[in-house]
Amino acid sequence: MVYLWGMALTFYTQSKKDYSPIWVRYRQHSIDAKARTLLSVETGRLKHNKILKHKMTASSDAHQKMLISHKNNALDSVKQQIELLEIKILDSLNNRKETDVVNSKWLTRAVQPRLADKTFIENFEEYINIKTKGKSKHTVLNLQTCISAFEEFQADTNTTYYLTNIDKEFKIAFIDWCDAKGYAVSTLKLFLTKIKGVCYHFELEGEKINPYVRVLTKDIVDKKKIEIFLTIQEIESIKKLKLEDKHLDNARDWLVLSFYLGQRYSDYIGLTKKNIHNDGTIRLTQQKTGAKVTIAITPSEQAIIDKYNGGFPKPIRNSLLNQRFKKICRIAGIDEMTPTMQTKGRKNGNKSMVTEKPKYELVSTHVGRRSFVTHFYGKMKISDIMQQTGHKTQKVFFEYLNEGREIDVEKVRESKTNAS
Repeated sequence: MVYLWGMALTFYTQSKKDYSPIWVRYRQHSIDAKARTLLSVETGRLKHNKILKHKMTASSDAHQKMLISHKNNALDSVKQQIELLEIKILDSLNNRKETDVVNSKWLTRAVQPRLADKTFIENFEEYINIKTKGKSKHTVLNLQTCISAFEEFQADTNTTYYLTNIDKEFKIAFIDWCDAKGYAVSTLKLFLTKIKGVCYHFELEGEKINPYVRVLTKDIVDKKKIEIFLTIQEIESIKKLKLEDKHLDNARDWLVLSFYLGQRYSDYIGLTKKNIHNDGTIRLTQQKTGAKVTIAITPSEQAIIDKYNGGFPKPIRNSLLNQRFKKICRIAGIDEMTPTMQTKGRKNGNKSMVTEKPKYELVSTHVGRRSFVTHFYGKMKISDIMQQTGHKTQKVFFEYLNEGREIDVEKVRESKTNAS
């Protein structure tokens, strides 16, 4: 036992197995900290901070003497390592910051830094277990995608990261890796945002993080996406199509509904008669955000609801509905060449570039939501549109507006004149 400046440093074991891990206990005033070291010793051979060697007897034969000699050599090694550990702990105590709290976690870091500091992946997994309770599938999927990418990054760079390693050097390496893998800038920013969130969570738990975490996403500027939308004229042409294929007819009705409902695929595809209320509204809770929205039914939606006996078209899986939306738009002649951002394959340069494709090729199950916002902006109050889409901030709402939308100049002129 080491006594110094009113403190006591004790090494001990508490296992009854043949070999026991060595623990260390630090006491001073009100502090009583314990930590497990990386050392082990033959049970019963460490007492009162002293290593007790085996003794040879006169009756011991050559083989027994050799075994005892080997065991004592091992005990000498443990003794030396304990002495080095004492020096290390005292050095850590003498050089600690005034703000450091000496407790069992601090002592664990002093004797074996990587035992108290879990790997970043371990922290991330713990974070996911805590944060995904009651969260949407979308949130869970984003976190799982991020941790999978981080694991791949570690494997490719042959590096194991800890909380304190999330710094400027990490950011540079991670950006280079994401670029080489062909991830879009928006995905890179999503990854870094999630990583930043993990760091902040454990900082609140008392863990140390690198100050650079605060600017982890700084200067990560996403290129403005070239988004498409369908005009009311294109929706009308889709409505008028005579489709003999019942599957395309069913999908066409979903496309028209998506334009007037302004919802994500995950929200409109699950609608049933139960969502329709007697006051002429459709009510639902959005899966992604949990927002409760109320949609006033207009003749356009009612016509489709009536077609399905007071309900909705048959649900279709996302990938198949995407294909059918494209086919319907092609049949409707929505084929003007439209600019879009294209990312090359991850193994072929991985650089985004602007290209042109027929508009119908760019249509997806999300086009209705963006088209709803683009078409009704300026015709409905922003607050009413946001209530229907579930957007909580105008910043996100305005990201949905397409710059290519047509503006009713005379209506704007009239509004401006009346406000003057």
